[in-house]
Order: sequence, then structure tokens, then C-alpha cells
Amino acid sequence: MYSKKVMEHFLNPRNKGKLENADAVGRVGNPICGDVMYIYIKVEDNKIVDIGWETMGCAAAIATSSMVSELAKGKSLEDAMKIEKKDIADALEGLPPIKMHCSNLASEGLHKAIKNYLNREKIIEKFKEVVGEEDAKALYMLGISDLKELKDVTLEEIANIISKEGLEKLRKYFKK
Repeated sequence: MYSKKVMEHFLNPRNKGKLENADAVGRVGNPICGDVMYIYIKVEDNKIVDIGWETMGCAAAIATSSMVSELAKGKSLEDAMKIEKKDIADALEGLPPIKMHCSNLASEGLHKAIKNYLNREKIIEKFKEVVGEEDAKALYMLGISDLKELKDVTLEEIANIISKEGLEKLRKYFKK
């Protein structure tokens, strides 16, 4: 079912884990299968100098997260934006058709992290319209890029990363 390369990246994933000093995060998920990916990037001189990821999902989701991190590390942001699901699947020597959505999630997560990095000031400013600066930065580092997307995040997900005041402000904002 899975190629040797998929199994290698599943059993021995590369760059796994949260990148503590990340400049941006791409958070993506598939509500149908339940996979959730966080792609963390550290950028210097317009290049991805470090990358990490956390994935809750199947073997293919873990393998594609590992592979996208290998493909993107060291690349310019422009070149990393060109990494597509086919590139990931090909590098893994193929994925079963029913698992191709995993490579799509991995490329989407990378692209979202890059877009979030490029738009970080705008994203944080938008959040500051509702919560304070520290809470706005915390929401940004969760990989959330706008208030509309924040509606899809559970309170449990954000309760431990923002202040009680920030949480109350968000509750009031969403009651409108």
C-alpha cells in the first residue's frame, strides 16, 4: 500500500516538532479525515533556514509533513511556494489515491506559513482590533491568519495561549 519512502518518513520523520523560535506557522486541517498540521518556519534573508511540524493524522499525513519539511528547508520563500502536492507525492515515491489529500495538506500548510510570514504585521494588527498586542501575537503564532478562521478554532485551543481578558474579548466579539 505505502512505498518504502513513505514508511521511512513515517517511521523516522525529519524535522518533527514545534519550532520554538519560529517566525510563522501554517495551520491547516481536513475536517473529513480529521488530519491537522502545523508547519513552523524560521526565515533569514528570505530563505527558510529551519522548519518544524506537528501533525495529528495517519501515516501518510506524517510522511508528507516530513517530506515537505525536507523539500522546503534551505529554499527561498519564492521557491518554497512552488512546492506542490505532486512534488511531495513524487518525492515519497507515490501515495495511494485515497491519501493524496495528505500531500495537498502539507503543501497548503507550507504555503500558509509563508503567506502568514509575509503578512504578519497585517494579521497581528487585525487581531489587535479585538485583543491586546500580546494576545494578537499569540494567535498569530497559532497559525491563524484572520478573525473568520478564528471562528473554527475551539476555545480550548486558544484558552492556554491568550490572557483571560483576551479570551473574554473574543467571546464578546463573536457574540455580535
